[in-house]
Amino acid sequence: MKKKYVGVSIGESIREWEKKNPELRAKVEEYMEKAELAMLLKKTRAKEAISQVQLSKKANVPQSVIARIESLESKSLPRLDLYSRIMGSIGYQLVIKAVKTKHALSMPRLPLKKKGNNKLVYAGKN
Repeated sequence: MKKKYVGVSIGESIREWEKKNPELRAKVEEYMEKAELAMLLKKTRAKEAISQVQLSKKANVPQSVIARIESLESKSLPRLDLYSRIMGSIGYQLVIKAVKTKHALSMPRLPLKKKGNNKLVYAGKN
Protein backbone atom coordinates (compact mmCIF):
# COMPACT_ATOMS: atom_id res chain seq x y z
CA MET A 1 0.00 0.00 0.00
CA LYS A 2 1.39 3.38 -0.99
CA LYS A 3 1.77 6.02 1.67
CA LYS A 4 -0.28 9.12 1.15
CA TYR A 5 1.45 12.39 1.86
CA VAL A 6 -0.11 15.63 2.89
CA GLY A 7 1.21 18.64 0.98
CA VAL A 8 3.83 18.72 -1.75
CA SER A 9 7.41 17.49 -1.99
CA ILE A 10 10.36 19.85 -1.73
CA GLY A 11 11.07 19.24 -5.43
CA GLU A 12 7.56 20.35 -6.36
CA SER A 13 7.90 23.40 -4.11
CA ILE A 14 11.17 24.40 -5.78
CA ARG A 15 9.65 24.01 -9.26
CA GLU A 16 6.79 26.29 -8.20
CA TRP A 17 9.22 28.89 -6.82
CA GLU A 18 11.17 28.77 -10.09
CA LYS A 19 7.99 29.44 -12.07
CA LYS A 20 7.34 32.53 -9.94
CA ASN A 21 10.99 33.66 -9.97
CA PRO A 22 12.99 32.44 -13.03
CA GLU A 23 16.25 33.85 -11.62
CA LEU A 24 16.04 31.48 -8.63
CA ARG A 25 17.72 28.57 -10.47
CA ALA A 26 20.67 30.77 -11.50
CA LYS A 27 21.06 32.07 -7.95
CA VAL A 28 20.95 28.57 -6.45
CA GLU A 29 23.53 27.29 -8.97
CA GLU A 30 25.83 30.26 -8.31
CA TYR A 31 25.58 29.67 -4.56
CA MET A 32 26.43 25.99 -5.05
CA GLU A 33 29.49 26.95 -7.13
CA LYS A 34 30.65 29.37 -4.42
CA ALA A 35 30.13 26.68 -1.78
CA GLU A 36 32.19 24.17 -3.80
CA LEU A 37 35.06 26.65 -4.19
CA ALA A 38 34.90 27.53 -0.49
CA MET A 39 35.00 23.88 0.60
CA LEU A 40 37.82 23.10 -1.83
CA LEU A 41 39.93 25.97 -0.48
CA LYS A 42 39.24 25.02 3.16
CA LYS A 43 40.02 21.33 2.58
CA THR A 44 43.19 22.16 0.67
CA ARG A 45 44.38 24.51 3.43
CA ALA A 46 43.67 21.83 6.03
CA LYS A 47 45.51 19.20 3.99
CA GLU A 48 48.53 21.51 3.66
CA ALA A 49 48.23 22.58 7.34
CA ILE A 50 48.38 26.27 6.43
CA SER A 51 46.48 29.15 8.01
CA GLN A 52 44.58 31.85 6.16
CA VAL A 53 47.30 34.35 7.11
CA GLN A 54 50.08 32.11 5.79
CA LEU A 55 48.16 31.45 2.57
CA SER A 56 47.43 35.14 2.06
CA LYS A 57 51.16 35.93 2.35
CA LYS A 58 52.11 33.20 -0.13
CA ALA A 59 49.41 34.31 -2.62
CA ASN A 60 50.08 38.02 -2.02
CA VAL A 61 46.44 38.79 -1.25
CA PRO A 62 44.83 40.22 1.88
CA GLN A 63 43.78 37.61 4.46
CA SER A 64 40.25 38.99 4.22
CA VAL A 65 40.04 37.72 0.61
CA ILE A 66 40.75 34.16 1.77
CA ALA A 67 38.22 34.51 4.60
CA ARG A 68 35.55 35.94 2.28
CA ILE A 69 35.92 33.07 -0.21
CA GLU A 70 35.76 30.46 2.56
CA SER A 71 32.81 32.02 4.37
CA LEU A 72 30.67 32.69 1.26
CA GLU A 73 30.33 36.38 2.21
CA SER A 74 31.27 37.48 -1.29
CA LYS A 75 28.32 38.49 -3.45
CA SER A 76 30.00 37.02 -6.52
CA LEU A 77 32.17 34.07 -7.42
CA PRO A 78 35.91 34.66 -7.01
CA ARG A 79 37.63 35.51 -10.29
CA LEU A 80 39.32 32.47 -11.81
CA ASP A 81 42.69 34.21 -12.04
CA LEU A 82 42.55 35.11 -8.33
CA TYR A 83 41.45 31.62 -7.28
CA SER A 84 44.13 30.09 -9.51
CA ARG A 85 46.81 32.35 -7.97
CA ILE A 86 45.72 31.40 -4.44
CA MET A 87 45.74 27.66 -5.20
CA GLY A 88 48.95 27.95 -7.22
CA SER A 89 50.75 29.60 -4.32
CA ILE A 90 50.57 26.30 -2.41
CA GLY A 91 51.37 24.09 -5.38
CA TYR A 92 47.92 23.30 -6.81
CA GLN A 93 46.84 23.84 -10.41
CA LEU A 94 43.29 24.98 -11.12
CA VAL A 95 41.72 22.63 -13.69
CA ILE A 96 38.39 23.38 -15.35
CA LYS A 97 36.52 20.63 -17.18
CA ALA A 98 33.15 20.17 -18.84
CA VAL A 99 31.07 17.17 -17.84
CA LYS A 100 28.15 16.00 -19.95
CA THR A 101 24.90 15.76 -17.98
CA LYS A 102 21.82 13.68 -18.74
CA HIS A 103 19.65 16.76 -19.08
CA ALA A 104 20.36 20.26 -20.27
CA LEU A 105 20.86 22.65 -17.38
CA SER A 106 18.46 25.55 -17.56
CA MET A 107 20.29 28.81 -17.10
CA PRO A 108 17.96 31.73 -17.73
CA ARG A 109 19.42 34.60 -19.68
CA LEU A 110 19.61 37.51 -17.30
CA PRO A 111 18.85 40.92 -18.78
CA LEU A 112 21.98 43.07 -18.72
CA LYS A 113 22.48 46.78 -19.28
CA LYS A 114 25.56 48.93 -19.60
CA LYS A 115 26.51 51.14 -16.70
CA GLY A 116 28.33 54.46 -17.18
CA ASN A 117 31.76 52.85 -16.70
CA ASN A 118 31.13 50.26 -19.48
CA LYS A 119 30.42 47.49 -16.97
CA LEU A 120 27.49 45.18 -17.56
CA VAL A 121 25.07 44.95 -14.67
CA TYR A 122 21.93 42.92 -14.04
CA ALA A 123 18.90 44.92 -15.17
CA GLY A 124 16.23 42.92 -13.34
CA LYS A 125 14.48 43.49 -10.04
CA ASN A 126 16.72 43.67 -6.99
